[in-house]
Amino acid sequence: MRLPAPVGLALLTLVAVGSWWLAQPDDATVAAPAAVPQPGYYVHDADLEQTDSSGRITLRVHAHDALQLAVGGDVALTELRVDYLVAPGRDWVMTANGGTLPPNGRTVLLAGDVRLSAPDEGAALVRTEHLQLDVDTELATSADPVRLEMPPNSINAVGLRADLKQDTLQLLALVNGTFTR
Repeated sequence: MRLPAPVGLALLTLVAVGSWWLAQPDDATVAAPAAVPQPGYYVHDADLEQTDSSGRITLRVHAHDALQLAVGGDVALTELRVDYLVAPGRDWVMTANGGTLPPNGRTVLLAGDVRLSAPDEGAALVRTEHLQLDVDTELATSADPVRLEMPPNSINAVGLRADLKQDTLQLLALVNGTFTR
């Protein structure tokens, strides 16, 4: 049996319109992202070391956990310890609840119960909430309230600039100290 041309054309048009309508996305359809970000990494009990041109270790970073969410991004660190080894016998130790290692690796940002000291017996201890270590300039800085403890004495201030290579520490503002004899 053969359909008349107008009826066949109408049926063919109806099938084409129906196919087009069914192929349309509904409002609930979510478009896929153009590019899927590459995952970074997670390391437990992480150690990172940096050396100078002679191969001597100048920076040692230890973290309980290190997490990089995306390749090339910041690395989030927990339970952080940074040993800055200026020269033999002139080390600085920094600890914090956490921190961040930016991709350039030239700074370490410490956060949460930050402590800065020399490992020597009786050395002064600096406490603050945030500290930035710049490896290139060998400076540790903070704009937060700071407490410098030299038992039984202490000094409170806002902000600090520690030149780790020169072994100097400058308190920047609102300095208030207590000294006992």
